[in-house]
Amino acid sequence: MTDTEKSIVQKIKTVDGCVKIFWDMDGTCASMDMHRTDEKLDKGFFYTKRPIKTILRIMHELNNLGAETYILSFCSYYYQKTDKMKWLKRYCEFIPENNIIIIPRRESDINLSKSKEMLKAEYLKEYVSDNDTVYVIDDNESVLLGIKSKMPQINIVSPIDFIE
Repeated sequence: MTDTEKSIVQKIKTVDGCVKIFWDMDGTCASMDMHRTDEKLDKGFFYTKRPIKTILRIMHELNNLGAETYILSFCSYYYQKTDKMKWLKRYCEFIPENNIIIIPRRESDINLSKSKEMLKAEYLKEYVSDNDTVYVIDDNESVLLGIKSKMPQINIVSPIDFIE
């Protein structure tokens, strides 16, 4: 168990209030094949992603210990959201559907921040209260830094921090 995982487990066991963990999907719990980015717009692309088993195991363990587990992910178009939901139902059946936040950036009427770096922070505000201990795990450092600049109380973590 890594120091990051130990720290989160300790918080789950001792903190008054809720521990919420928001996991990114692409590159965090599902593979992000950078060499296949031209196929990203193909229907079914997201459904065929390889699960990152170490992260999925840790997600499941932390969920079982009592953390509220969420997915917070981007996609470009609504049909990609459908692919992602199918993938999540297959590999993350323990996450309630209302804890899955997939933001279709190009086809939505979102009037929040247009920057990818700030958009997740805008969404987090709807799910986080002052009494919560919150972790965001994302492979995109600029997204993590954007969240931290908007919400300094949030703990940001790279998925690499879970690999021994």
